[in-house]
Amino acid sequence: MPGLRAWFGRGLDQDYVDSINSFWTVLLLALCSVGSFVLRFITTPISCWCPAQFEPSQTSYTKESCFMKGLYHETSIRDDFDKGNREPVASYHLWIPLILFFQALSFKLPNIIWNSTKHLFTFNMAETVESLKSAQMTNAENRQVMFSDAARVFGSLLRRNRFILALLYLIVKLLSCVNLIAQFIFLTTYFRQNLAIRVGSYAGFDMDSIINPLLVKDGHCSFKIYQLQTVHSYTVQCTLPITEIYEKMFTFLWYWVFLLALITILNLVLWAGFLFLPFFRDGRIAAYVNAAKGSRPDELSITRFISGFLGMDGVLVLSMISWNSSELVSAKLTQHLYQVFREKEEEFQNAREIYKGEPGGGAGVTGADAALPVTDPASGTSDMEKVPIM
Repeated sequence: MPGLRAWFGRGLDQDYVDSINSFWTVLLLALCSVGSFVLRFITTPISCWCPAQFEPSQTSYTKESCFMKGLYHETSIRDDFDKGNREPVASYHLWIPLILFFQALSFKLPNIIWNSTKHLFTFNMAETVESLKSAQMTNAENRQVMFSDAARVFGSLLRRNRFILALLYLIVKLLSCVNLIAQFIFLTTYFRQNLAIRVGSYAGFDMDSIINPLLVKDGHCSFKIYQLQTVHSYTVQCTLPITEIYEKMFTFLWYWVFLLALITILNLVLWAGFLFLPFFRDGRIAAYVNAAKGSRPDELSITRFISGFLGMDGVLVLSMISWNSSELVSAKLTQHLYQVFREKEEEFQNAREIYKGEPGGGAGVTGADAALPVTDPASGTSDMEKVPIM
């Protein structure tokens, strides 16, 4: 069940915009795909003007043949049609369910990439969030132990990378934006052609060579009937009422994709600013740390904690925990992470004193002990990679 939720539902490592793109839009397109296929059988997809001598079986055959053929001839002047100057026009009404299916797949693809690669860089965030949420229901002692263990495991994993997961998340969001832009261009070109012609004309494009109708409403259908040694050729005029339904459906999808594209692009910009710009990301983390009981840390210490210990990956995970669990859970985990960070800083300070041979820190040492990493907390720099967390 957790695996199905991760692939087909809203994950605990996604925000609401990701959920709309990878779940609700996929569900909407899947329903449209199934619905467009069912319409073929519950409605009258095509209606043809058949000769009076046609029997009911011949009329039925004519409709089915013309609908399944999908190739029509459009003429504006009867004389041109009689002379054989026919312009064949293909109608893709039979392919609409498959087109919608591939649209749904393209919306799901960024989420598949995210679910397939995220575990290579970090722990299972979904299980962590569930465990920390359940810890809130236990007594204070057990809750303290669970948060402390989670912080130490989290801190140990942050030693290996501090930005790869965040960059992957931004790349996945960028893929979603690219998909939405491509979907918007496709829907505008084939289902909002008047708008595409106006925009293309302003941009200097030859839209007559680009735009071709994807669906035909009216046309002439030519077919042959073999009777013994005689071949009878017929050309009937047909209209496809199902095209009107498809056009309304794609018009709704056009507005959906347009609004979702604006929201997703804005969401990408905000996430990029939140992860890369200290002005945006440091405020929430500092508030979590300052909410702890006891003396408040100085601003320089919090800056070292965020940039040197958490990194972009830590900020991303804490933000996801906050949005998918609660602010309290995220704040408690942040406070325990800060305690782990302070312990490491104290170890660095002791190693520095031993290395320099300062009073109270022991005599100076040489050899292997001299290779200990040097950290100067007062300067705001620390080599967190070289000292184990656990």
